[in-house]
Amino acid sequence: METPRHGSAVEAIRGALLLLGLSLGALITPWPWAAAWLVVPVLTASGLLLAWRYGPAAWALTVALALGAGAVVVWPVGGLAPWHVMWLPLVAAVGTWMGLREEGGGPTIGERAWMHVPLLAGACLLPLLPGFHDSLVRADARAREQERQLLAAQKTPAAPGSFGYLLEEHTKLPAEDRVRMITYSLPNLAFSGLVLLIAAGRALAARIAARRRWPALSRAPFMGWRLPDAALVPLIVGLAVLLLAPSSWWPVGVVLLVQSVLGYGVQGVAVVWSVIGSRVPPLVLVLVSLFLFVFTLPVLLVSLALIGLSDVWWDHRRLEPSPNGEA
Repeated sequence: METPRHGSAVEAIRGALLLLGLSLGALITPWPWAAAWLVVPVLTASGLLLAWRYGPAAWALTVALALGAGAVVVWPVGGLAPWHVMWLPLVAAVGTWMGLREEGGGPTIGERAWMHVPLLAGACLLPLLPGFHDSLVRADARAREQERQLLAAQKTPAAPGSFGYLLEEHTKLPAEDRVRMITYSLPNLAFSGLVLLIAAGRALAARIAARRRWPALSRAPFMGWRLPDAALVPLIVGLAVLLLAPSSWWPVGVVLLVQSVLGYGVQGVAVVWSVIGSRVPPLVLVLVSLFLFVFTLPVLLVSLALIGLSDVWWDHRRLEPSPNGEA
């Protein structure tokens, strides 16, 4: 068992590593995205702590950031485009939502994942913003020029399968195809990156709360991951968009579908580990999981998502209370 002094030292080291990682990320990321490494965790922690302390009044932070972001869009400051500032109120909303649920045991890990739905809405809105496509065209042109310079610096022809060979093949793709690939992938990458930064913000809030001698933030075991029933809505809407909507809306459907599959895939992992984890040694389970992940990733992800989706109706882990009040 850790002594209090040893535990505080470990927490201090973790906090220092967290701040170091965020600072390094900001240094290697171009502006204005570099600011997200520090701004997103700070806003998440601020919204969470304010909501935890002052309740619904903390929504004032989200409203103020939304008004400020709208002002930047109407009167551009420093050339910032709308998608550079649209995340700020959404991130604060996620932190505030988490803070409001900290009392009474706190949210389950699946409910906490569902609290990122404002970011999911922002990721869906991203491809529809005016000027987004033109910005990607300009960014692709700059990237293509840098790729040509890298290839010109090579002294020998690139061998098949090497990085230089793959880069050379990538430069041969038509600009339209490259921009289309970015259009589909960037919203998903932005959402995933912001989710990680929000997790860093929650860790930052936990350290601030500990310094102020507040109660510890709630912790939920991974085995209890279960998305709320409302999480079926993004999945259904994503499928409907891909099947019925015009092609200009397809990036929205891809974001909803990809994130739904990932969410229910994680739920499937929690189901499998909780069901067979007590019957199989942990080391064997980890090795088998790594093997399946490396060699059967596409099929494995879909299979896990289907298992997680079936848990909505069958409740494999018996997490829902029974009619008699028993778990």
